[in-house]
Amino acid sequence: MQLFELVSPRLFRPLAGPNRAFYAELLLLLWEECRHTADYSISRAEAVWRAEDYFAALAKPLALDADGAGDEEEQPTRDPHTLAVGFLLRLRRTGWLEEQPGSYEGEASLAFVPEVTPLLEALEEILNPRVVTYTGKLYKAWQLLGSIGQEKSPYENVLREVDADLDVLNRSLRALNASIGHYIDRLTRNRTPQEVLELFDQYEEKVVAAAYHRFKTSDNLFNYRAYLEEELDDCEENYLPQLAFDYARVERCAPNEATPAVRALIQKQRDALEEMSLLMREIDASHIRYRKRAVQRAQFLLLSDRSSQGSVTALLRRYAEDIRTPEQLFEPDDGPVAKRLHLYPAAVFGEKFLYPPAAQRTAEPLAPVRTEGFDPEQLKKEQQLLLDYARLAVTEENVALLARQALAARPQVNASALAEEYPNDFARIIGLHTYSQSPHRDYDIQLTGNWVERGGFRFEDFILTRRREEENGNH
Repeated sequence: MQLFELVSPRLFRPLAGPNRAFYAELLLLLWEECRHTADYSISRAEAVWRAEDYFAALAKPLALDADGAGDEEEQPTRDPHTLAVGFLLRLRRTGWLEEQPGSYEGEASLAFVPEVTPLLEALEEILNPRVVTYTGKLYKAWQLLGSIGQEKSPYENVLREVDADLDVLNRSLRALNASIGHYIDRLTRNRTPQEVLELFDQYEEKVVAAAYHRFKTSDNLFNYRAYLEEELDDCEENYLPQLAFDYARVERCAPNEATPAVRALIQKQRDALEEMSLLMREIDASHIRYRKRAVQRAQFLLLSDRSSQGSVTALLRRYAEDIRTPEQLFEPDDGPVAKRLHLYPAAVFGEKFLYPPAAQRTAEPLAPVRTEGFDPEQLKKEQQLLLDYARLAVTEENVALLARQALAARPQVNASALAEEYPNDFARIIGLHTYSQSPHRDYDIQLTGNWVERGGFRFEDFILTRRREEENGNH
């Protein structure tokens, strides 16, 4: 089925004519009013009133477009009512709006054609892109696949749900990767150096910190990929009959067609995890590349702006490129700017600025570096510092070790009490909260809501307990 069998062949004419910007703004203005109604409608009187307000605020003479329906292009007018009626009429004729007759007690209304609502959503997304945080999707997939054995509809409630989440996640990552360059270009085009640096901070805040940072830390694919692949293997080896039976029921296909389809869906999810790894590497490279581009553009603007400082810098660079010997500094200057700019290099650079160095370089090889013997005590101290650093590093293994030590002789303990028992392990105590969502942890934490201060740091106290056995068993 072709597109223009579903929508009017003239649908895009308003958005391609001389008044395209005004049609686009009017469409989004009306869509904001209609998007939450039951049938995407608005009363005809209110639609005209909204359009009149828009053209009155615009205060610009416009000529109505001829849309091939026998109308001729009229003379420009500022009258809000004439423009409102004319624009709404053309939106009806080109298939964006349709008129719904009123009842005996109700008035007529205008409604957006249902087929064009995805286009309106896309236009809104272009103007106001949503920030995707990717939060929890991998954790959700891990939880669903881990409980597939207890699910009565494993295909419908687990496998298909996981496939949709991975597809949304990869689609969002592709959009992020594709938009990084365009975002940086929009931020830095026709800007002053100060604006470039300020807007670059916005990029870090809105794109990197809000969207990508979480995906690279707590929701990192590295934390879940091995478990997800093991669970997908488990689906294919142990739960394939149940999945095929549920697939045949949901998709209404023959049982002999269900098993290959389920295998293909499982392989598709493995491919999605591989694609996710490739996308993350590409996004990392794009961040580095466009960060450099933004900084280089700011540097270029600083050196080539039209301010007096930039002009003087450019002139000095030109003189520096032309001067090769010390004697040239004192020769008469007959350049194009000699009448307006006089250089006194002896006072600025000094008389021996370009003279060769006092110590001439020789072709002799460098003498070997002499080293003294190591002090055994100092070496022992340095080794102990390295061991302490490794022991106190905030890694998942060190944090788990601290949790086991703290809960060895008691069922639970407060973080504030741990800070007093282990005064030198404050970083690992805070690490208990950092890794509290790790799938292979052996402990749980519960925030108390009380803020305490230990060792000069203020944090929200929490209770450390052993993880429940059934959760460890599922893991």
